[in-house]
Amino acid sequence: MTTENGAIRPVRFRLNELTPDDIGKPVPVEGSRRAADRLVVWWAIAPGVVLVLGLGAWSVLHRRKRLRHRVSPWQPTSRLVAPTCVLAAGAGPGGGRGRRKIAPAEWSAQRYWRLAGSIMVAGAVCAVAGAFAGAADAREVLTTLGLLGLAAPLLLYPFTPRAYRSNENATAVIISGDGIGWRRRGETTFDLDWAEVAEVRVTTIDHDGLVLRVVDLFLADGRHGDLRGLWQLGAQLGEHRLPGEKGAYRLPEAFSDAAARQVREAMLAYRPDRYREFAAGLEGAPPTPITRGAT
Repeated sequence: MTTENGAIRPVRFRLNELTPDDIGKPVPVEGSRRAADRLVVWWAIAPGVVLVLGLGAWSVLHRRKRLRHRVSPWQPTSRLVAPTCVLAAGAGPGGGRGRRKIAPAEWSAQRYWRLAGSIMVAGAVCAVAGAFAGAADAREVLTTLGLLGLAAPLLLYPFTPRAYRSNENATAVIISGDGIGWRRRGETTFDLDWAEVAEVRVTTIDHDGLVLRVVDLFLADGRHGDLRGLWQLGAQLGEHRLPGEKGAYRLPEAFSDAAARQVREAMLAYRPDRYREFAAGLEGAPPTPITRGAT
């Protein structure tokens, strides 16, 4: 191609962009390079990369915002009021087999498909719009965004229970017929036999639209040296700093509704006699009642 300034530049056209009748005629070209000469422009991929990184950062920050490690000294600013037992301990050990690995931050299937489905719908709209776009740049951008949107189930796979369970480095609580354990890379890790555990308690704190679920372990002998960093560990719900549970070791993660439900199911399968659930509110707010099947 010869430009208006007399410079010769190579240009590649698609088959449907020129006809034999256009030979020797002036042809308008957008920009100094055709979009077809590039595989994918960087700003077409950037939104998808930002989406994936944003979801990962949001998950980590949202989790850590609700439950944090002890600071020295830990000064609670609020206290729990009217804690109510909503699920009492059962009778005797259960007949469950094997073990269950539960990640505190894992999503429920409904939440996963709700988010993935909404992204896929947006991706489908972009793909259809790209198919009818006239400009080459717009067509490539919309098509790329459409493909990223339609791939949402794969991009969100790291947040699914199956991904957490297959990841050896994932933070998780392990419950089996032999006992309960905690895995956290680089930090407190332990395994306890059921003979050492007097009670596993899940407490749901609901206040002003914010919900926090924590898991406390009460040991038969009261104290355990390997768990001293978790002794009466406090938590944070929004701007409220909460005290730790007296006489208990607290797992240092907030549990999602799906994870708390799986803890309940695992404990009822293996040791219902060692499991209880409580609901509580904060000062100035009554506790929100929940039932055995609530999430």
